[in-house]
Amino acid sequence: MKLANRVAVVSGGGGAIGRAIALKLAAAGADIAVVDVNAETAEKVAEEVRAMGRRSLAQTMDIRSYEAVTAGVNTIAQTFGGIDIVVNSAGGSARSRMGRFESLDIEVFDWILDVNLRGPMYIIRAALPHLIQRNAGKIVNIASIVALGGKAKCVDYSAAKGGILAATKSLAIELGQYNINANCVSPGLVQRPGQLPADEAAFAKKHSYLNRICTQDDIAEAVLYLASPESDYVTGQNIVVDGGRSLGLRGD
Repeated sequence: MKLANRVAVVSGGGGAIGRAIALKLAAAGADIAVVDVNAETAEKVAEEVRAMGRRSLAQTMDIRSYEAVTAGVNTIAQTFGGIDIVVNSAGGSARSRMGRFESLDIEVFDWILDVNLRGPMYIIRAALPHLIQRNAGKIVNIASIVALGGKAKCVDYSAAKGGILAATKSLAIELGQYNINANCVSPGLVQRPGQLPADEAAFAKKHSYLNRICTQDDIAEAVLYLASPESDYVTGQNIVVDGGRSLGLRGD
C-alpha cells in the first residue's frame, strides 16, 4: 500500500470532499486524523476509517483559532507518533450571504478569510515542526478555479483561495530543503451527495466540457496522487479538476 505507515491530517474531514479524501488516503494505507469543527461528523468519518483497518482520530477543532489549531495538531502528532501528510480541505463559501463586494457584510468577508486562508495556514504552521522532524512530508491545499478566473459575488472567496495558491508556491520554495512537497488541487463545481441535479447530463454539459458531473472522488484522486510517492518530484503546482470548466469558466 503506497501510504502504509503514513499519518495524514485531513481538515474539513467531516465534509463531503474531506470525507472522500480521508477514505481515499485510508484505502491507500494511511492512518487518518479527521479534523472538523463538527465533532459528530468527524467521528462518523473516523469510524469509517477504522472499519477499513486503519487507525483514526476525530479531532474537533475551530481552525480560526491558532491556539486551538496548535493544541489539536500537537495532540494528533502525539497520538500517532508524528505527521506525514497535511490536507487542507476545510473551507467554504458564504452561500446565501454571498454578494457584490460593495455591499458585502464585513463579518462575512472576515469569516471567509478566516476559514479559507488563515485556518489552512494555521494548520500548516502548526504541523511544520512535525513534518520537518520527519525530513519529509506532503502538504496538499484545496484551492478553487474561482481563484484562477474570478467570479462575481466571490471577491472574498477568490481572494482567500488566491492566497492559498500563492502561499503554496512560496511554501514549496521554502520547504524543499526538508523534502516536503507543497501543492494545490483546484476543484470546479462539485456536487454534494443528495443534491445532484435532476438532469445530470444537462448539468455536466453546461458546467464542463466532459459528459459527467464532478464528484468528491475526482478531487480525492488528485489529492491521493499529490500525497503519494509518485509525486515526489512535484512541488509548487496546482492541479485543476474541473472537466475543463476554467477554459472560459463555462456556465458563468
